[in-house]
Formats: sequence, C-alpha cells, structure tokens
Amino acid sequence: MAQETLEKTLKNLPAVGRLVKERPFRQVWRFEHEGSPYYLKFYPREGVPIRFHHLRDWFRRKLRGSPAVLEFTRLQMLQRANVPAPRAVAVLVGFRLSGQLGDAVIMEAIEPSVALDEYFSALSLRGERAANHRDIARQIRELVKQLVQARLGHDDLHLGNFLLKEGKVYLLDGYAVRRGMRGRDIYRLAHSVNPFATLTDLKRGWDLLAGGPLPRRNPISRELRNEFLKRIGGENRHFGRVRLGEWSGVYFRSTKFAKRWSVASTLQIEKADWERIWPGLWEQIKSDELRVLKRSASGDVVAAELSLGGCTVPVVIKRPYKRYWYRYLNEVPRRSRSWRGWMKGWNLIARNLPTAWPLLIVERRRYGYITDHISIFERVPGLTLWRTNLDALPADQRDMLFRRLGRILRIIDTTGLSHFDAKAPNWIVRDDPKLGPFPVLIDTDAVRFRQWPALGIQRLLRSMKDHPQYTREDSLSLCLGYAPYTSPQTEDRLMKDSLDTADAERGGQ
Repeated sequence: MAQETLEKTLKNLPAVGRLVKERPFRQVWRFEHEGSPYYLKFYPREGVPIRFHHLRDWFRRKLRGSPAVLEFTRLQMLQRANVPAPRAVAVLVGFRLSGQLGDAVIMEAIEPSVALDEYFSALSLRGERAANHRDIARQIRELVKQLVQARLGHDDLHLGNFLLKEGKVYLLDGYAVRRGMRGRDIYRLAHSVNPFATLTDLKRGWDLLAGGPLPRRNPISRELRNEFLKRIGGENRHFGRVRLGEWSGVYFRSTKFAKRWSVASTLQIEKADWERIWPGLWEQIKSDELRVLKRSASGDVVAAELSLGGCTVPVVIKRPYKRYWYRYLNEVPRRSRSWRGWMKGWNLIARNLPTAWPLLIVERRRYGYITDHISIFERVPGLTLWRTNLDALPADQRDMLFRRLGRILRIIDTTGLSHFDAKAPNWIVRDDPKLGPFPVLIDTDAVRFRQWPALGIQRLLRSMKDHPQYTREDSLSLCLGYAPYTSPQTEDRLMKDSLDTADAERGGQ
C-alpha cells in the first residue's frame, strides 16, 4: 500500500468507507484502496457504555490488552497454520475514528463471497440443496482439522464465521482464535450446521475429529438456544413490546433467516401494524364475527386474515378460558396459557422444527392479575394428517412424509422436550411444490419441557392405526425417520402396539 494515500483514506474513513457492522465494543468498516477492498475493525477505548451483559468483554479487554493487536497476531497464527482466512495487513494502535480513540486492525477482504449461514439459508428458503454440499462439508471438516493439528481453537465456530468464495471456504473472526481446540468449540459448530447437515455429514465430522459413536445430544445446544429465547419477551430487532389500549404484550418483528414453511417469517412487521389492526380485530372477536374453527369450554379458536408487513396473512386467533377453578390459581406462577403457547412455539422454532409461526400475544390485567389473554399464529395452509388422502400420494412422497414426521418427533425427544398429544389431527400436511408433502405442527399446548422418550411417536402410532389408508410400510417409514440408526428390536417395540391392532381391525390388510 502507498502510505500517504492510505493515511488519507483512513483519516476520511466515515466519508469514503461503509459501516458494515456496529457493536458496543467493535465497528467493522469496508473501504477500498488502490482498487482493492479491505476491512477495518475498530475497537474504541473510550465512550463505550458498560452494561451488565457486556461486562465479560470489558474485563477480557482489561486482562488481555488491545483486541486489535490480539486479532492481528491471531490472524498471523492462522496464516502460519495454512488455514484459509483473511490476510492481516496492519494494526493501528491509538487510531482515532470520528473523534473516538481506539485500536484497529486492517485485513484484506475476501470478495465476492457469502457467509455460509446466508448461503444455506437462502437455498433452504428456495427448497433447494447446494450442488456442492458434500465439498463444502469436506472443506469445513478439513479446516477444523487444520486448526486442531496447529493446536489452535476458535471460541465462535459457527456457519456465520465461514465465508464461501468461488467454492472455497474461509474462516473469519481471528479475535476468537486461541490456543487449543475444546470440545465445546466442536459442539458449537455442530449446533450451527445441524439445520443443514445430514446425519452422514455429522458422523464424518465426528469420526475425523473425535471418533467413536456419534453423541445423541449436543451438550451446549440448550445454552445456545436460550441465547435466542431470551429475546422473545423483550424489545429488540426480532421482537417488540406493544400497548393496545388496555391490552399489552409482545409481537414478532422479523427474523434473520426466514423459513420456507412460514410466509410470516419473511415479513418485517412493525408496531404500527398492530396499532392499526387491533381496534377493528378486537371488535370482531367480541362480536363473534370471525369464522370459528374450534369452540369449547377451554377456549375459542377463530380464523381471520390480517394485513401485516405489507402482506395479507391468514391467521389463527386463540382465546383460552379458565375451564376449571384451579386455573385461577396456577396461572399466577405459570403465566397465562397464551404466553406458554407463545414460548413453546418459539422453543420449537429455535430447534428448527416446523410449526405455526407465532405473531402476537397480548394480555389484559386488572390489579396485576391476568383477566384475559389472546395469541395469534400464522395459519398453516393444508389439511390435517388425519384428513390427508394418503393413497393419492406417490410412493416416494408418502415414504418421505412419514420419515419427516418421525424426524420431527426425534428432534423433539432429543432436545429436552416431549409431545403429549402428537396425534394425526395436530399435524398439517403442507403441499410444497418442491419438497412434496411437508408436516407442520399445530396446537403445541401439549409440548412439555420434560423428557419422556418415544411418547410422541407412540401417540401418533396409536392415532394413525384408525386411519383407513394407513399401512405397515407407513409405520416402518415413520419409525425409520424417528430412529434411523436403531436396532430392529427397537423398531419392533415402537410398531408393536399400532401395527398388530391395525391389522386385526382391518382384517390383516
């Protein structure tokens, strides 16, 4: 680089560069110099608000010294280990940006490129699979193996810190590099790739890096999910608080990566949408003008269409009632049924499980006590599994439908939940033009935060035995999806109650 022109560029960085990311302890700027792109990471020393959840970073900086110098030296460590990563160019100690004193590190930009989480999420949203999936998986495994062989670790191994440029994978975030790979680092990467990786991908990675049987559970997934779930009741870029007259609650705003099975997940919803919609919607609910889907002593479920985020969204509105006297007491410590349904819905989404997308939960209080509550979910298009014409499906799509059902129930069981009522009417079969029939969970009230292995699949097996088109092959596909690596004895145990009874009732068909 020509020193004089570089100094001029850096002095005028806010004018000639572009702020890519801003956090309380770091700013990332992109600029061009002599026709080449570069990134500058700026770490301010002063004027940084110290909040409770930032204390760890603040103390780390005090103990370890300048984060810019550390990132520079760690990027050099990656270069010496031949790990594909951005090349460190310079470190600036005492650099002043927009009047703020700090330190900065300059690195070459890897462009044109895309972060792997964006790459795979975009493909998933289109219902496609990466043509170079196996090659990318191999490169990730080999890159991590290079780190292990160089006795290096990475505190933040996830797909967002891998770049893909012209088919080659690069590792980002040199500041997270340190000496020694820990099992926690590998588990963090496994949690990140899980929505897109096959069991074969995970097994190959485990064999290369650790060996032995593939663990049934990821020991840090719960912690990582909770980082997201902390947001579902607060004011942030994904959720917002809303006050609608005497009602108050939380609404979904946006998500970083939309899901193919939910149109609502692609939207950007603002508080003004609900402030505009709610008065008329509440009048329709009170006057019973909406189409009733279900009505009982436990509550009402009605359907409507709402204009949210510039799009018309079919929704389901749930208004539970206190059917039993003890509901007036136990809802004080447990919170309302609507809130629990909101929380369960987002717990399933955090596990990448398809379910009706939660949009809003509002409560009405009197002297602090919840007297009424309503939740709104996106309505999933399609028929329930019970009403689906299975015989009209092609053989391969029918097999995949039941395997997907089994896989969803397996993930529920292996991630600390149980489904107490996974019967056929509680699934919607969504007709996806690319993926074929795709099962989506509805009515998640029966999801519990406790472990009861195989409860959900046993409930579904008992439910399906009365379906006139259900066969032994369907049951086998369901069990294979639930437990693809289990022994034949386990499969026999899962199918015994349903198949024998179903055969007897249909005359051994």
